[in-house]
Amino acid sequence: MSPPDTGGTGGKCRPWLCAVLAGLLVLPTGPLLAQTPQGMVLGTSRPDGSYAGRMLRRTFQELFRRLGVPLEMKVMPSARLTVELAADRIDGEVARPLAFADSQPGLVRVEEPIMTIGFALWSIQPRPLLLRLDQLADSGLSVNFTRGVVECERLLQGLLPPQRVVDVTTTVNALTLLQMGRNDVHCGIDAAVLSDAGSAELAGLPPPIKLFSVGEAIPLYFYLQRKHAALVPQIDAVLKKMKAEGVLEQIRRETLVEYKLAPVLKPVAPAR
Repeated sequence: MSPPDTGGTGGKCRPWLCAVLAGLLVLPTGPLLAQTPQGMVLGTSRPDGSYAGRMLRRTFQELFRRLGVPLEMKVMPSARLTVELAADRIDGEVARPLAFADSQPGLVRVEEPIMTIGFALWSIQPRPLLLRLDQLADSGLSVNFTRGVVECERLLQGLLPPQRVVDVTTTVNALTLLQMGRNDVHCGIDAAVLSDAGSAELAGLPPPIKLFSVGEAIPLYFYLQRKHAALVPQIDAVLKKMKAEGVLEQIRRETLVEYKLAPVLKPVAPAR
């Protein structure tokens, strides 16, 4: 491309002026700049002082670092998050199941799951003879689960007599009963068990051991306000690249070590 003709100097501009004018020709236009947000505020129900909360923060910090977008994360209860999203007071929610979109038509979903939660049986001590869920019936062991974890309730219902199944209000309570020897096994969500096992209430106690998985795993997705829909393909591509590079697994394992939950990296028995 020839230097711009400014007239008065033989049709050629001075070198410094040519550089300025050439730069102006490639500056992005207003609409293109408008597609890149100055920053995003995302909501989560998991505090940073827990395994799941810390893992999610590390994941999103790396994701948004690669995107070049400033990030702020706010912690609030799940019900409050739903209200804030509906009112468009936050830009998105970091991890919700697929069905969440049914009640939030103003949101768009990133296709690649941000994480997957599963259900499993947990114990404080190894139980090498317990390899399958149906073996609980003749084991003589008692099992607890957190109230509201419907998948565990469904799996245990009819399998054990009522006196050997206990529902409790929180995962911390369930794990405390295991530590006290009041119950033998806990059926629960892996992320919740790992988060609460590293809580202040259970500090210094041996972490629970994952015996085997039960039920169907559930993927959790990143949701954004529809006004950010143009960014979804880029976010999805970066997230898939992080997964392919092993970054997501590295974050998971490093967070387990940080919260002294490393023993669960080696399950006692595989699912069958």
